[in-house]
Amino acid sequence: MHELTTVTDSAAAQLQQVRDLVALLDDAQYVRRPPGASSVAGHVRHCVDHYAALLAGAERGTVDYDRRERGGALETDRTLALARLDVVRSRVRALAPGVLDRPVEVSGIVDARGTVARSRSTVGRELLFVAHHAVHHLALMMPVVRTLGVSVPADLGYAPATMAFLRQRDGGTPA
Repeated sequence: MHELTTVTDSAAAQLQQVRDLVALLDDAQYVRRPPGASSVAGHVRHCVDHYAALLAGAERGTVDYDRRERGGALETDRTLALARLDVVRSRVRALAPGVLDRPVEVSGIVDARGTVARSRSTVGRELLFVAHHAVHHLALMMPVVRTLGVSVPADLGYAPATMAFLRQRDGGTPA
């Protein structure tokens, strides 16, 4: 298997984990915002926005993670979020290995004044980034979901590297 195809598979798997988590919730739980935390809906929208920015940038040659829709229907409509996660996952899985090697320029705001920095990258490198970014947000969603009384699989919300370490160390999964 081509190494970059593994990046595609990993990103699709992370999106599936986010989708699986959203599917465990009801509509009220999806939008509930516990004190001092973001809602699951906010994290999901943020992850989808990053994937959408990358997918658009793969076609344009420029990725801008800061140009995204904040708020909106993904933060209020769980059914729409599930459908959008399916679409994004499908689009990620459809990326050809050659596309992953394509160079892109990544731009981002780096301070409160709005200063923009630019860097060269590839679609595959950025896909690796958004997959890791989604893992981070999935981990942030876990305490929120647990405060809602939802039972989740023990290994949900852990980075692949953490799971590999735990399996190597003791053959187990998180408690």
